[in-house]
Amino acid sequence: MFEKRFAEIKDRKTEIRSLLEGDDVNLEEIEKELDGLESEEKELRAKAEMAEKLKTEPEVRTIPKPEDGEKKMEQFEMRMNNPETQEYRDVWLKRLMGKPLDEIEQRSIAATNVDGAVPTMTSERIFNKIREIAPLLNEVTLLNVAGNVNFAVEGTNNDADLHTENAELTAQADTLVTVSLAGYEIAKLVRISATVKTMTINAFEGWLSDLLAENIATRIEHYMINGTGSSQPKGINHAASWVDTNNAVDWNAASPTYAELTETVSYLKGGYYRNAKWLMNHKTFWNRVQAIRDDGKAPIVKEMGGKYYILGKEVLFSDYVGDDVIFIGDFKKMVANLAQQVTVAQSEHSGFAHNAIDFRGTAIFDCDIAVGEAFVKSAATL
Repeated sequence: MFEKRFAEIKDRKTEIRSLLEGDDVNLEEIEKELDGLESEEKELRAKAEMAEKLKTEPEVRTIPKPEDGEKKMEQFEMRMNNPETQEYRDVWLKRLMGKPLDEIEQRSIAATNVDGAVPTMTSERIFNKIREIAPLLNEVTLLNVAGNVNFAVEGTNNDADLHTENAELTAQADTLVTVSLAGYEIAKLVRISATVKTMTINAFEGWLSDLLAENIATRIEHYMINGTGSSQPKGINHAASWVDTNNAVDWNAASPTYAELTETVSYLKGGYYRNAKWLMNHKTFWNRVQAIRDDGKAPIVKEMGGKYYILGKEVLFSDYVGDDVIFIGDFKKMVANLAQQVTVAQSEHSGFAHNAIDFRGTAIFDCDIAVGEAFVKSAATL
């Protein structure tokens, strides 16, 4: 659509070249016109290049020519059998969406494992989203080990002694604590209209990853805090039996005082205090803690780099901590395991009567407290 104007500009430049051979020439007008033609031609070329790029369809795959089809088919099948490749991801997502496959995809599908594992790129996207939505996972000792796992964590760690030269060394009574983790299924079922087939692959992957990750992550975080450990993961709230003036502080009023928060910190042994962080929900922080002043009438809450600190220790937030409840502890003393990455499956049969497709995401997860004394609780009611 630009060729006609390109030809007109070329012809006019030829005419101008002829005019320059004459005697009666207005160089100023000719120069002005040439500048205009050059500018217009440059703009047209940019538009033409952009239009050419838009002709490319991102999901179109060329079928191999007969003479080299077998070789290309073999290479394609190899890539289709590798969850790390773009080909595997594209076909896996298209099948999950119920989209029709092209000829080369249909011919190679029987010889591949495309119905198997979630593509690496999709799996990493879901996992990264889970850690973003449940930031507590970034604070604990997180494993990715298939099946049941036993994991040793440092328990008691005594300080080094002064040693007399040539004297016999006596081993300290340091301990290791073994945490045994099993696996509990955390699943989310999502039903949406069959019009999902009209979405692009990239848009579908983003939508499904975000939706499943958000629902699974919030459930994981709930168990990391409130899990009882009985037929479910064990959370921080059940790290110990909370006893006032021992490993917990029962507030005298609706809000804690400066003295009660310092008392809370005092029950945490020094070895755990080094890596300690606070944990509470936003409501408790803003309604009960933010306004507290120390004996010198200075605020105990400091803000640095977009994070909040109480008595020098960072504050973590979770909606799954109860109102008027505060924890402080070394979160590395909690061990969690995602025994497998999130698996995704779909069924058009279960949603047939609704003209819908059901998508199910499943994670295998467990967590436990390795050292109960690494956490202290402070609350209006223990």
